[in-house]
Amino acid sequence: MKKRLPLVILPVLIIAGILTFFIFFRDKTDPGMIRVSGNIEATDVELGFKIAGRLEECLFNEGDYVSKGAVLARLENADQKIALALAETNLDRAESVLAELRAGSRPQEIDLSAARVLQARQALLELTRGSRAQEIENAASDLNTALAAEKSAKTQLIQAKEDFDRFTILLRQNTVSQRDFDLNRTRYEVALNTAEEAGSRVNIARQNLSLRKEGPRTEQIEKAKAALAQAEAELALTKAGPRQEKIDQAKIMADEANKKVDQAKQQLSYTELFAPMDGVILSRSAEPGEFFNPSTPVVTLGDIAHPWLRAYVNETDLGKLKLKDKVKVTTDSFPGKTYDGVLSFISSQAEFTPKSVQTFEERVKLMFRIKIELADPDQELKPGMPADAAIAVPATVN
Repeated sequence: MKKRLPLVILPVLIIAGILTFFIFFRDKTDPGMIRVSGNIEATDVELGFKIAGRLEECLFNEGDYVSKGAVLARLENADQKIALALAETNLDRAESVLAELRAGSRPQEIDLSAARVLQARQALLELTRGSRAQEIENAASDLNTALAAEKSAKTQLIQAKEDFDRFTILLRQNTVSQRDFDLNRTRYEVALNTAEEAGSRVNIARQNLSLRKEGPRTEQIEKAKAALAQAEAELALTKAGPRQEKIDQAKIMADEANKKVDQAKQQLSYTELFAPMDGVILSRSAEPGEFFNPSTPVVTLGDIAHPWLRAYVNETDLGKLKLKDKVKVTTDSFPGKTYDGVLSFISSQAEFTPKSVQTFEERVKLMFRIKIELADPDQELKPGMPADAAIAVPATVN
């Protein structure tokens, strides 16, 4: 009588047979597909400021998701704001000068220049005519008035001097008070000053009368002629308006001022660190108050918009692969959903190699790293997720 296998052992043998069939006859059952497993990765980008400065604030923490263009961190920017305000003020001034030059001379400026010409012409005319009889008579009258005032001042000074001398004697005799003596001395000093001023006015009046009688000197007339010529030249320039080279120079200055405004704006923008893409903050190496040099990493951003799968294939499958092979990827996180991918990198050397490779069994242990770029428009794939990939390869004909 034949022995029967226990019923418990039979299912185990069936499962083992299925696994053995899958392992040893995989290529025969699915010759157009290579299956690998790996982890989702994101390209890391270290971000730093373009200028040196002290960190004012960091707006995101590790693990936060950010959109392209978001401000990640900001430096203290008081100096940059002041520089921008100054540059804008200089630009306004330069543009105002340029606008005035392009507009030409205003009617008010022409009228003012014409009035100066008339004034200079009248002054020259009066000099060339000489002093009129009325002017000489007025100068003589002024001299007589000054002489009369001088005579009166001298008379008052004599009287004040006599009173002062008398009070000086009385003070010594203690017959007048110190207060009365001081008042008398003040009157004498006032009279003395008045007499001196009257004498000065007499001298001025004599000189004026002498000049009126002599008439204008030659150098005065020549000076008046020169003043008239200058006024006429200024009037001609005002009517003609600014020269083209002056306008061109003002245009150059306005352009330079505009460039400085652009430079100041750029320097101010450099105090903010922007996200160059959608991503996740993988690490943050900065705290407010720290000083940073240009390009020093502040945050590390992961590019979640372009995820890729890191996986490994054994040496026996390497010859079946080529770049741009189509790939289908699945994950445990989204069962039933498939992501399209493209094989974009195959390592040129094995990542895991035994000490010696002599037998077939050892050669199959050689593993080569590959990179599969994935399409993930909904940004569902996250760094670190495990995933499985099926790479479509040409079927091998046995």
